[in-house]
Amino acid sequence: MAQGMRNGTVSIALAATVVMHVGIAWWLLTLRQTSPDRETDALTVAWIERPEPVLPPPTPPPSPGPATSDTATPPPRAPRSSALQAVEVATSSIDEQVPLPTASALLEQAGDWARQQAPAADFSHDPLQHRAPPAVDGRFAMRDPVSVEDVVIAVGKLFGGGPSDPCPRIRRNIANLGTGGDAELTREEIRRLQQYCL
Repeated sequence: MAQGMRNGTVSIALAATVVMHVGIAWWLLTLRQTSPDRETDALTVAWIERPEPVLPPPTPPPSPGPATSDTATPPPRAPRSSALQAVEVATSSIDEQVPLPTASALLEQAGDWARQQAPAADFSHDPLQHRAPPAVDGRFAMRDPVSVEDVVIAVGKLFGGGPSDPCPRIRRNIANLGTGGDAELTREEIRRLQQYCL
């Protein structure tokens, strides 16, 4: 009986999935077909001509009036025209005055300056710093190969476990209890020390 209901449930779920996919596909196809047609002149660029500037009529220079004071008045200026006039100015090039140093010369100067400064701290990490330097004949000490036990201990440390040897923990407990702890717990830890570690 349970098998028949299971097959019925599976067929209903399969039919519902197919109907949903067909419905979504039909909906997406209708969206694509009902998109509005775009006009071809939607991005037409229309150039607007700039109107010709209206120039004001030239004004005659003011006529000099009678001088009533003893100070001389400056002569009237000529009217300015709105057109720009190109003027050539003779300038001496910097290259003609002093030759510029090359890039290699600048790098050499910078290197000399840096060597004169205080030596910078070495921030590069040396992964072999804790090891003894190799012998004169080029030999060096190799690490022990990784064993299965080392891998198990490393994986155990990842999940909060520690080494399987209880002796360090027992010695640490005895040291903590020896400073005024319970005498019964101290006797129990000493018994464990004798049993497992001695």
